[in-house]
Amino acid sequence: MNIRFYNILLPAVLLFSGITYGQIKPIAYLPNAHSHNDYTRNNPFKQAYGLGFGSIEVDLFLKDGELYVAHDPHEITKDRTFTKLYLEPILEAYKHSEDGFLYPNQGQLQLLIDPKTEGAPILDHLTKLLKPHRELFDSKNNPKAVKLLISGNRPKAEDFPKYDDIFYFDGNLSENYSPAQLERIGLISVSFGSLSKWNGLGRLTDKDLKIIKTKVDSVHRLGKKIRFWASPDTKTTWYEWPKIGIDYINTDKPFELSEFLINYPKESYKEESVYTPYEIKTKFKTGLKPKNIILLISDGAGLSQLWAAAMANNGKLNVLNMPHTCYLKTQPTDNYHTDSAAGGSAIATGSKTKNRHIGVDSMGNKVANIPDRLAELGMRSGIISNDEITGATPSAFYTHVSERDQSDSIANDLINSNLDLIIGGKNSAFEKDNKALVTSLENKGFKIETSLDELSKIPGKRALIFQEDQVDHKWNKLDQNQSKIKTSYRFIEHALNPAINFLQKDHSKGFFLMIEGAKIDGGGHSNSMGFTITEYLSFDRLVGQALEFAEKDQETLIIVTSDHETGGLVILDADQASRTVLGDFATTDHTGIPVPLMAFGPGAENFQGFLDNTDIAKIIYRLKDIK
Repeated sequence: MNIRFYNILLPAVLLFSGITYGQIKPIAYLPNAHSHNDYTRNNPFKQAYGLGFGSIEVDLFLKDGELYVAHDPHEITKDRTFTKLYLEPILEAYKHSEDGFLYPNQGQLQLLIDPKTEGAPILDHLTKLLKPHRELFDSKNNPKAVKLLISGNRPKAEDFPKYDDIFYFDGNLSENYSPAQLERIGLISVSFGSLSKWNGLGRLTDKDLKIIKTKVDSVHRLGKKIRFWASPDTKTTWYEWPKIGIDYINTDKPFELSEFLINYPKESYKEESVYTPYEIKTKFKTGLKPKNIILLISDGAGLSQLWAAAMANNGKLNVLNMPHTCYLKTQPTDNYHTDSAAGGSAIATGSKTKNRHIGVDSMGNKVANIPDRLAELGMRSGIISNDEITGATPSAFYTHVSERDQSDSIANDLINSNLDLIIGGKNSAFEKDNKALVTSLENKGFKIETSLDELSKIPGKRALIFQEDQVDHKWNKLDQNQSKIKTSYRFIEHALNPAINFLQKDHSKGFFLMIEGAKIDGGGHSNSMGFTITEYLSFDRLVGQALEFAEKDQETLIIVTSDHETGGLVILDADQASRTVLGDFATTDHTGIPVPLMAFGPGAENFQGFLDNTDIAKIIYRLKDIK
């Protein structure tokens, strides 16, 4: 079960089970959420209130001097009274309120009362029933009070003054209200079916949209809010209504709507700054073989992450300009879903393995990786990641372990690796004052520095640079508040050219460079659209730099792909003109969805159709005539 949905579901489960664990408190305040047909639920009021609904509807019958909650007369039962199901829970909620407000953020409850029998007697009965608690229902003078809104069999407008000021009334646009009467109108409800036959799927026709927008604008000109009843109740409706300006989302699906609205801030994003992708002008002939290879891996990014980023950048990305596209199957040998260890290893070695294995086959046997094989040709290799150096993806290009958590063993494998350049975050294995490891690396010719700026100053041919992004707090892929992390410097956008210069220095046999944009994966794990998009846009700016280099160089193959998709992202809505994106995540875990691969340069035509992730290394070996 999705963790975020479980957190929402838990309080409601307690309500349905009849177990009392203290006073139910709302998990949020959702002012635009209206719980329709609330009477049909096992715990009217408590469920919608616990889910944060700011507007709740109750249908009432007056029978034998008692107000009953029901929609039809045959549904009336003695235990379902207004007092028991609504009044007492509301009073209890006030009793346990810390600041006198029923909701977080000083939210106010609107209780829409729909009299099913004659309205006047029900209003008279309510007046007497609420008199001892009138202050808690006097929303005209008390901002903490419940706003009572009478709909259904409501009195005529000229009779409004007969009733206590605690009652507001549901309005009708066909009536001409006097200024005094309009003050008693708390909301205007309109039958959606009278305006459109739209079923909530696809989009409203231009004609229907114009009719509805005109109706909404006419209500707002009166200074009132609008609600459509008998309207579609789909996810599409839920995000279309606010765009049109409809004030209340009418639903019979309180769990689903609550989850949708609570997660909306994390799952929607608007990009404020755009960039112009690099325009490729060269078309390479087929049959060419590259001297250099640059492999760029966007950890956790599937086609949805790519497309979300494109929509946020006015529909344009560097990866969308790449002429050759295919898809990679990502499954390991022991599961449908791969982790970064098995996924990275398949890319780095051309051999499938189990999850958590790095650089070994399913039996734990060491498998040569791309830098190992290219070293046979005298090529130099480098890896760069904005994850830790010992992270699963970068370490797949140098280590051979059966457990990805063996960070000490992974770090020590750097000593005997065929890498010439390593740039990434500092792992704890290097922070234990491990002089033996550092000394061994230095004896192997590595110059160790703590800033990317130092790379150009290193005289030797091997370098280990500890460099991280500059963020306002520590990054963690499982951090539920990851969307709040502010990044002021993403170093992979500044690492490509210095790395190429270093690998090409006094060397003519070509180079291999892998750069990982690791944090897109974290956006999927934390279900954060903003984090996902901003990290992918950063990665794509890196892609643009690589394309520019390759076009000038004419001997470099660029491969852009991912190790797996994370989050099961679906794009619900987007507008490339306004650079807004709304999505929905199916999971906080990896999925087995094939991931895109884009290629440019000599040999790029070899990447077409559906490939396995192991094919990347195999094609590289074939292009470099390695048997």
